[in-house]
Amino acid sequence: MSKPDRKSRNTGRKNPNGEGSIYQRSSDGRWVGQAYVLTTEGTQKRKYVYGDTWDDAHAKLVELKARSQRGIPIPDRAWRLAEYLRYWLQVYVADLKPRTAEGYESVVRLHLIPDLGRKRLDTLQVQHVKTFLDAFKKKCLCCANGWDKHRPADRRCCSAGRCCKRQPGTRQVQFVHAVLRNALQHAMREELVSRNVAKLVRVTSPRYKVGKGLSLDQVKALLRGARDHRLYALYVVAATIGLRRGELLGLRWVDLDLDKGTLRIEKTVQRAGGRLHLQDAKTEASESVLPLPEITRKTLKEHQDRQAKERADLAEAWQDHGLVFPSELGTPMEPRNLSRHFASLRTKAGMADIRLHDLRHTVVSVLMDLGVPPHVVQAIARHSDVKITLQIYAHTNLAAMREALGKLDEWLS
Repeated sequence: MSKPDRKSRNTGRKNPNGEGSIYQRSSDGRWVGQAYVLTTEGTQKRKYVYGDTWDDAHAKLVELKARSQRGIPIPDRAWRLAEYLRYWLQVYVADLKPRTAEGYESVVRLHLIPDLGRKRLDTLQVQHVKTFLDAFKKKCLCCANGWDKHRPADRRCCSAGRCCKRQPGTRQVQFVHAVLRNALQHAMREELVSRNVAKLVRVTSPRYKVGKGLSLDQVKALLRGARDHRLYALYVVAATIGLRRGELLGLRWVDLDLDKGTLRIEKTVQRAGGRLHLQDAKTEASESVLPLPEITRKTLKEHQDRQAKERADLAEAWQDHGLVFPSELGTPMEPRNLSRHFASLRTKAGMADIRLHDLRHTVVSVLMDLGVPPHVVQAIARHSDVKITLQIYAHTNLAAMREALGKLDEWLS
């Protein structure tokens, strides 16, 4: 028996309440389904679905009613992705740490809104996200960000019509994907979308480069080179406790108890939004009390005396912020200035390929070499997971691996 024509389905009976209805629009011939459903405002409102055929409209109407019956509210308004991303930045991201918020805002402004902003939030599909990420991998970041506009004319590339093809790396692709995923996750919590389509798109995980630890001779050479500089104590702290760059610059005298020989890590210095921020430490694990090695305690006492002389010499010009390692005026030090000084220090010591952060890895490696249990080393380094501690040690302890394989060689011989 053949199905009756859709136009002849009207039997003259009224549909029960909540069933909805389907009719054909005379203006363009499309089929329209309508029903009262639960919205995000908590009220029942009439919502519409559309299809090229009766079957299309009926399938969409059934799904619409099913979602409402499961207690999933239907968005009361049709958000464009650009509109929602701006709202998300204002309401949620503004409460994050300045540097994190700055990174999110940059991704939204430069990449997500230009390429996906016109899409409707509730109809965004997995294929849309995948197509966007595939195109982003081939995008020239210099063109998108305008990096070369402020360079001298002879050093310009993309703004001068010579694209440098500076494409994003794996880590940048992952970060852009993460920003979109986080935004859509908030949209899910607000019940504006029923699923997070960005979670269904897989991206390649970056391989993070783990710096190498320094030998004892290298550490001594660096400290000798800095011995007469006002930042000597900073390098001693970095080489004996393994503080991060921002933590070193955010260390305050109130965080130290030189009589008891303890150090508390509570603040960090970062640049974001064109200015320096003294903000809370990275995680709760970062905010911990550490004992000071005796050499570190003595060095900090000497540094305290030296800073008191600097303050007295500058008198009213000194701007006291209570920092252990401030600038020459007492203000928070620009992180890049510390990196520049370390670059000159390592060059003079003949170690041009090491980083300041490698001193942190050195502390981890030395403690593990001395037989300190991994969970204790994790507490000192303030890693969120002991796996990070073991990963750093595995990458830096080449001598231990050589010794282990040497034993295998002896056994085979």
